[in-house]
Amino acid sequence: MHVTRAVDYGLRALILMSRQPVGARFFLQELATQADLPRNYLVKVLKSLACGGIVRSHRGIKGGFSLAREPREVSMRHVVEAIDGPVAVMHCLTDPRSCSHAGKCAAEVYFSELRQTILGQMEGRSLQDLIELQEKIDRQAACPCQAGAATSGPARAKGSSRNP
Repeated sequence: MHVTRAVDYGLRALILMSRQPVGARFFLQELATQADLPRNYLVKVLKSLACGGIVRSHRGIKGGFSLAREPREVSMRHVVEAIDGPVAVMHCLTDPRSCSHAGKCAAEVYFSELRQTILGQMEGRSLQDLIELQEKIDRQAACPCQAGAATSGPARAKGSSRNP
């Protein structure tokens, strides 16, 4: 499975949008600037998310985009599939007609099981989970002392004779 740039951009925009209540409107240029994303590419991604029912597109002078659902109601699978279509690990799993060995191949069985595991993980994680992770990352970035402490490894026992 390959996570495309479109999915990356979509998630970055959704995380940014989720910092406001559901229904709050964002202008395209505002989202592109704040998320540091190319405007013309972002509009295509947001249109895909709108078709998937994740965001709403509003026309007119006060238009823009808004979240259509609470972040906890939006699975990672829903986001990925709204932007890229069905999650594919191997071409024959999403289009059996593309392979003459479909249904008689050990690799197909293995990758089918792998796909189910991936889909389960994606179903089990919501946009809210990513928001909480981003908030944790932002807090650590604001206070580098916490980030270093979390990744510096196990603490030394008192009386250790090793010098740093």
